[in-house]
Amino acid sequence: MIEIILSYFLYNLIVGAFLTAYYFLSGKGELETKSILLLLLFPAIGLGTWKFRQEKLDGGTPAYPEKWYRLKYMINVNWGYMALIGLVPVFMTIFAAFGLFAYSFQEIAGFEELFNAGIVIFAFVMLVIIVILLMIPFLILIALPMYQKRKVEQYEYFMALNKQMYPVYQEPKPTKKPSVTLFPEIESYVTDCAGNFSTIGKERQKQLEAVAAHITDELNSKKTVNLVFICTHNSRRSQFGQVWAAVAAAHYGVRNVQTFSGGTEETAFNKRAVEAIQRAGLKVSGTVGTNPRYSIRFSDEVGALDCYSKTFDASANPQKGFIAIMTCSDADEACPIVPGADFRARITYEDPKVADRTAQEREVYDERCKQIATEMLYLFSKVA
Repeated sequence: MIEIILSYFLYNLIVGAFLTAYYFLSGKGELETKSILLLLLFPAIGLGTWKFRQEKLDGGTPAYPEKWYRLKYMINVNWGYMALIGLVPVFMTIFAAFGLFAYSFQEIAGFEELFNAGIVIFAFVMLVIIVILLMIPFLILIALPMYQKRKVEQYEYFMALNKQMYPVYQEPKPTKKPSVTLFPEIESYVTDCAGNFSTIGKERQKQLEAVAAHITDELNSKKTVNLVFICTHNSRRSQFGQVWAAVAAAHYGVRNVQTFSGGTEETAFNKRAVEAIQRAGLKVSGTVGTNPRYSIRFSDEVGALDCYSKTFDASANPQKGFIAIMTCSDADEACPIVPGADFRARITYEDPKVADRTAQEREVYDERCKQIATEMLYLFSKVA
C-alpha cells in the first residue's frame, strides 16, 4: 500500500510539472500563483479549475459549477495512473513467462509438465494480485469521483427543471442605456473603427473578450467598474486607452464605467498623442508646462476627461478594486502585480515613440490611435 501511495504521489508530480509547463507556454489566461500551485501539486484538481476559468474567460457560461470540472478532470488524470499500475503486473507476467519459456528448452525430465502447471499457477496468482492491487485505488480514485460527479449533474438537472416549473421573477438589471450622441467627427471615426473589427486577430479578440467578461460580471454585481490603463510614462498608449475606452463605453451605452490612466513614472501627455486624438475629432483644451493638463470632450452629454501624466497609484486614480490594463510590455514586466487591482490584463501595443522626429511620425501616431480605438470599441461591444 505504501508503494501505491508513493507511486501516486510521484505520478502527480510528473503530471503536474507537465501541465504547469504547458500552462506557461500556452499563455492562456493570467498566470496566478494559486492556479500554478494547484496544477503543480494537485494536477487533478488544478486542471479542472483551469478549464472552468478558461471557459468563463472565453465568454461562455459553464454548464456546471467548478466542482464538476474538478471531478471530471480528476477522473481523467486518475485513469492514467490506473492504467500505469495495471500494466505493472501484466508486464511482470509476460517477463516471467518468457523466462520460463527459455528454460523449457532444457532437456529436463518432466520439465514440460512442470512448466505448463507453473504457467497456470503463476497466471492465476498474478490475476489475483492485479484485482487486489487495482480494486482499492479504483474505488477511491475513479468510482468515488464518478459518483460525486453524477450527483452534481443530477442536482443541476433538478434545479434547472425546478426553475422551468416555478420561475422566479427577477428585476432586470440592464448594464446598458441608449448611447450618448457623440460629436459628428467622433461618430464618423467610431463607425469607421467598428467596421475594422475583422482586422483584430483571434488571440487578441480572446484577450479583449476576457476583459469584457470581467466587466460584465462586475456590472451585474451592481458595481462601478474602474479601468486603469498603465504604461511606463503615461504619455501615449495608456492615455489613448483611457480616452477611447470612455468613448467606447459611451457609444455602446455601458454605464457605471470610469476610465483612468497612469505610468510607472510621471512625465507628460505627449503632444504628438494629443494631436492624434484631435485629428480623430476629440475636442481638447489644456494648459502648458512640463506636465500639461488636458480637458478632452467627445460629447455634450457627458463630462470632459481630465488627462495628464501621473503614476498609476496617484491619488487621482482608484486605489483598490480596479481593472489594470497593461498597455506596454515594459510596464507589464515592471509590475507583475499591480497593488489594489482585482483583475489584471495584458493588452500591449507598440510604442509610437519610435517614429518621433521622422517623416512617418504623424502616420504612426494616427495608426496607433486608431488601433487602440478599434480594440476598445470591440471590447465594449462584447460587454453584455
